[in-house]
Amino acid sequence: MEQKVPQRKQKPRAAQSEPARSVREPGYGRLQQSLRDEILSGTYPAGSRIKVSDVAARYGTSINPAREALQALEGEGLVVITPNRGARVRLINEDLVQNIFDIRTLLEPYIVRSFVEYATPEDVAILRGFQEKCHEGAENGDFALFHANNLLFHDYIIDQHFNAEAIKIMKQHNGWLRAISNRNPLTLANMRRSSREHWELLEAVEQGDPDRAVEVIETHMRNSRAVFMGNLRRDRMQKGVADDADSGV
Repeated sequence: MEQKVPQRKQKPRAAQSEPARSVREPGYGRLQQSLRDEILSGTYPAGSRIKVSDVAARYGTSINPAREALQALEGEGLVVITPNRGARVRLINEDLVQNIFDIRTLLEPYIVRSFVEYATPEDVAILRGFQEKCHEGAENGDFALFHANNLLFHDYIIDQHFNAEAIKIMKQHNGWLRAISNRNPLTLANMRRSSREHWELLEAVEQGDPDRAVEVIETHMRNSRAVFMGNLRRDRMQKGVADDADSGV
């Protein structure tokens, strides 16, 4: 007797004609990351408005994830949401940067001291690898190489700390400072000065000397503050000249 081969069930006609969704709608976490990257890269300049509807249309998502992503970025301090007026990219000005460095003056020595006290040979080797790339970038005038490894150098020290709240504050501040760095790349002289300070810090870490490391990072911060404040002051003055020219003054 012949056996019957079971037949596959056919999908209902409606299901067959339904178009397949090739791309999943991004959740607000991924959307938040994408928007954060664009804000910090300058795609959305300081003061510019970001509409929920524009975000949803651009990323092919619904309104809710777009709104939640902007609310999360407000929590990070990157955007300011005003009722009935929507979200705007936060203006990073001289007052804000001054406040950031005042806070970092307290936090960064605390974090660096802990790093020196607990650093392993592996930690030192990783830090040295980042600094060698910083040095290469500084010597060759390659800001992109220097900048990328400068971030890795400092982030590595921060990430080893046990105080999650301190890390959160430092990372938030780093995001704002990086937005300024992208607009105002360091000069060759400042890259080389920063690289020298990194070598001094690395030497203190290798020698297990937290007091020396704190002394170096405090000097590093003072110099960084001067660079950032100088760039912001120059930008403000240039903007003032441009505004006067536009108004016919």
